[in-house]
Amino acid sequence: MAARGARLSLGDNAGLQEEIACVRKKYKKEHTYSGTECRGLIERERMAQKKWAEAILNPLKVILDAQNPRIEVAGDSSQDEIRHKLLAHEDVVSLAKEIVAFGGLMPGERIIVCKENRKDVVVEGNRRVCACQLLLKPELVPEKFKKKFPQASQEVKDAIINIKADMAPDRDAAEPTITKRHTEPGIAKWRTTAKMRRASKLLESGYDLAQIAEKLGARQSALRASIREYRLLRYILDLDHRAWSSSELERLTDQTLQTNPYTRFFTLSGVKDKLGLSFDEHDHVTTTLPTDEFDQYMHHIARCFFIPIPPARKPWANTRTTADEVFSIFTLKSELQPGGNGTSYSGNNAAKTSSDNMVGGASSTLGTSGKKQGSTGEKGNGKGKSNSPQSAKASIFFEKLVCAVDDDRLIAITDEITRIQPSGYPIASAMLLRALFESALTYQVKKSGKSKELNKKNNGKDIGLQALISFCANKQNEVFGYPRAADALGSLEKSALKNHLDFIVHGRWVEADATVVETAARLVRPIIKHIVEGNDHDLEDVNA
Repeated sequence: MAARGARLSLGDNAGLQEEIACVRKKYKKEHTYSGTECRGLIERERMAQKKWAEAILNPLKVILDAQNPRIEVAGDSSQDEIRHKLLAHEDVVSLAKEIVAFGGLMPGERIIVCKENRKDVVVEGNRRVCACQLLLKPELVPEKFKKKFPQASQEVKDAIINIKADMAPDRDAAEPTITKRHTEPGIAKWRTTAKMRRASKLLESGYDLAQIAEKLGARQSALRASIREYRLLRYILDLDHRAWSSSELERLTDQTLQTNPYTRFFTLSGVKDKLGLSFDEHDHVTTTLPTDEFDQYMHHIARCFFIPIPPARKPWANTRTTADEVFSIFTLKSELQPGGNGTSYSGNNAAKTSSDNMVGGASSTLGTSGKKQGSTGEKGNGKGKSNSPQSAKASIFFEKLVCAVDDDRLIAITDEITRIQPSGYPIASAMLLRALFESALTYQVKKSGKSKELNKKNNGKDIGLQALISFCANKQNEVFGYPRAADALGSLEKSALKNHLDFIVHGRWVEADATVVETAARLVRPIIKHIVEGNDHDLEDVNA
């Protein structure tokens, strides 16, 4: 019989049935168990057998976890380094403000810790512990965040000096509970990068894929894809200061970084062959190319998809960029060099219609329109010079919109709205425009940490577009980091735009007109782009 606490693979259903027989009487179930029921019952019994305990801990004496999937830090990182990462990428400032406003932690918010090297290490609740540490001891707040970080009254400090904790026997015992918390409403969900990192770290710690799938409740195929995507990201991070400046490394380890355009690129036809790329039996990146040549290719690809360039302050490439475009501006050097190996990146990005995406030739740079120029020229209509600059076209609707934030709904709506024009589909365009506008404002409210405040003001009722506009337009709510966005929404609120979109969507009194929908798009496009393309820092710099 399988030993208590032994790891069982998904395929070991016979072993599970054998172990379940020992606890069947206790749970008084007499039917044949499915794989899911077996796993659930076994997990319940194992957790009961392992000794958990309750404790009251001082946050200042608790160790933040260097293995936290939310952040990318070295295993030997200092507590100051971990706090800085959490502040920079996990919105600890907003959480601290909520704690101050509430007068302490919300009831029922228990952290999970385990003993490692005789120290209490947080395996669940690192953001809360970090916020409490900084509120209790303000001198720990990094200089960069001092102006934004709230001050706690003595009453608040007294409320958080001792916090409730569940003491897990070890990390392994805590994993099922942590997984459950981060797949349920009310707990901050892990972003895509955090999920990839967590699966990869479990694999590195000795679990096989079947065991990880059982532990995380995921399909093995999805886990393998996730692990490989993380290894592609980890590869370019490991190039470190040979390839990246400090500010670029900070961006690459930002947990809000949109990784999908980069990882998707490796699924395009011909890319893996070009790079000689494959994965070994442990899903590590391998190549048939010389190491330095492969490093230069990977550095170039990552720079195209991750590093913002002027004047648009966004990466040159996105999900609509072709493999030919990326490889056509690559130049192999004698060694890896920071800054893109001398490659010239300019223009907004490579997002164009499929007809614009056809490229040819070897050496090339990008002009201000984002179209390729070079010694080989472009195929033209016989008019003008082959290397003459191309004029950029203004957006009519949202054909150039790129979603750079980690929000599944915004990603899906952006993908759909970039495919249509009001001239051909006025009703669908109006519906998507309204959905995009509402979802963008919802995301911004959540990002600013104001969701609870909005729900309270709305008396717990469903929050519609009008309530969102009014709330975001009120500068006192501080939904945006600069005043002009609120001003723009305020003027929008006074117009009849929202009502007009409602009439179209609900099919009453007003028929969809392409010109009106295009006008509506022109009015809301700046604020939507600001939110969806993640340009908060750009506008703050402009208004500084």
